Amino acid sequence: MPKSVQKLEDVTDILNYCFEEKGRGSREEVIYAGEELLKQGKRENRILQILSQAIREHLFQVYYQPIFSVEKQRFTSAEALLRLSYGDMGFISPEEFIPVAEKNGLILEIGDYVFREVCHFMTEQKIWELGIETIHINLSVVQCMQEQLYEQLVRIMDEYQVDYFRVHLEITETAAVVSEDTLWANMQRLIDVGVEFALDDYGTGFSNTMAVIKYPFRTIKLDKSMVWDSMKNKKAMSVLKHSISMIKDMNMDVVAEGVEEQEQAHKLAEMGCDYFQGYYYSKPVCGEAFVEKVRAQ
Repeated sequence: MPKSVQKLEDVTDILNYCFEEKGRGSREEVIYAGEELLKQGKRENRILQILSQAIREHLFQVYYQPIFSVEKQRFTSAEALLRLSYGDMGFISPEEFIPVAEKNGLILEIGDYVFREVCHFMTEQKIWELGIETIHINLSVVQCMQEQLYEQLVRIMDEYQVDYFRVHLEITETAAVVSEDTLWANMQRLIDVGVEFALDDYGTGFSNTMAVIKYPFRTIKLDKSMVWDSMKNKKAMSVLKHSISMIKDMNMDVVAEGVEEQEQAHKLAEMGCDYFQGYYYSKPVCGEAFVEKVRAQ
């Protein structure tokens, strides 16, 4: 510890970060504070500052990854993905900055920003004229816990004159488990006006099936790890086949994520997947590039 810090502020930062770790339910009885923990805490504080600035100055970018329809043999939808790059920090992964935003109460503002940006993009580009039927937008765990979620989303869609049925909201199993009745009530109200829901990251947890049964999802998105594992492991392939069959029996669509090769696409199509998303078709691109790609098809 003495070699890791140069001033009193460093000690304070480490102690504050340690208390936060314990508050998040760390299983460790003792948290060892050192240089790495100090770096981690400082980086997190720096990201928090950048997030606050990004919200104020609109520094975020929304990228779109096309989703390919097996039936129509073309792109019919896309997933909106948030991107952030900042000066000397360079690209900051959502896997890093989203947890920081959730922990520090900024995620609601970021979620609102993304939803507005996507709605503006949809109407400005008239995506339906390009053959794009829906845009998938991710909801955070915190958003799903908001009782006023329905009112907030409908207000924004009305503001930008977006048809409700063109919005496809993605939630994770964690959000479904944590939000319970609040999420259920909001889902029912949004579905009543035409919004559809997808369960994201299917295949990464142990209780996904219960979430599929309990909530009124229209689409199930197979996590890329499930797709990749099935291509090199017979047991994983068996799980994938039965999962797709089960989902289809419940009259839901299946999106396979992480499709990177033609052989994968062929096998997944034979198993009954309805849509493909992955680098074989397109990496996430900015709005302008997305429009060009869709027009080119």
